[in-house]
Amino acid sequence: MFVKVNCQFCRQPFDFDSSSGLPQIDCPHCGKQNHVELPAPTPKPELTIQHGAPNLSGAKPCPDCRHQVARDASLCIHCGYNFVTGKKAGEKSWLAANLGLVLVLAGVAAAAVAGGFYLLRTEEAPLPPPPAEPAAEPAAAVPAPQDPVQEPAATHAPTEPVAAPEPPPPPAPSPEELAAQKAAAERAAFAAKKAEAERNLRLQLATREPPYKLNEPVELRRKNGLFDKGTLTGFAGAGTNRVALVATPRGEIGVPLAALDNPTRRRIDPEYREAFIRHLLSTKLPEPAGQPNQEL
Repeated sequence: MFVKVNCQFCRQPFDFDSSSGLPQIDCPHCGKQNHVELPAPTPKPELTIQHGAPNLSGAKPCPDCRHQVARDASLCIHCGYNFVTGKKAGEKSWLAANLGLVLVLAGVAAAAVAGGFYLLRTEEAPLPPPPAEPAAEPAAAVPAPQDPVQEPAATHAPTEPVAAPEPPPPPAPSPEELAAQKAAAERAAFAAKKAEAERNLRLQLATREPPYKLNEPVELRRKNGLFDKGTLTGFAGAGTNRVALVATPRGEIGVPLAALDNPTRRRIDPEYREAFIRHLLSTKLPEPAGQPNQEL
């Protein structure tokens, strides 16, 4: 590494190679020997190994099955491991796995509470009085008034309603469904990008190369550099023999469309203009992800 050094005697600058390791060097101007301080060696950074880091291809290993997945993936398509929650898709919680046992224990507890209320109300209910004895003479006997029998109060306590079990969560999408959803999203994004590019291209062409209209002055440039100026009156012929009819001071002439240069032909030939737009859209845009050599 060369550094600038000023001679200690003649004060003239010169280049010094610090990688030579020599503390003294002769000045190329005055020839006197100069003492040069060598820079301290720069320590090399220590290399560390980072486990589970993305590799050079932009992939990272799954902590559960060790398969390589995309750097920004949130779900492993091989085992269903979720990088956000740290769990596999489809694993049931303790409550979902033991839902039947929880319901049985809740029913037993409700029955025990109802039985306790029934026994308590039965012990507190009053007993009915004994019936009166009949008179000596049954014919003239008048039945003695009896106290009305008190009906025992209801002994069944209302039971608390048991909460209905929560419906199970919807199943997690399979790796094939996730891949199909991702591919559909990529196709939709590519189609939107292509539509936006087509709108921008048509707007630019309409601004820079507006189409010629009938009965308007035109200036047609041929591939050989010649110009034809006049008023566009119509077209004749078909295919490669199609010509544009132009009224000039010398009379009406027919200019072959195939003889015009590209900018002029795009302004006067609608079919050629559309073919040019399709060609740009098929060559300038990237191919959709996962579907090479396919145009949406």
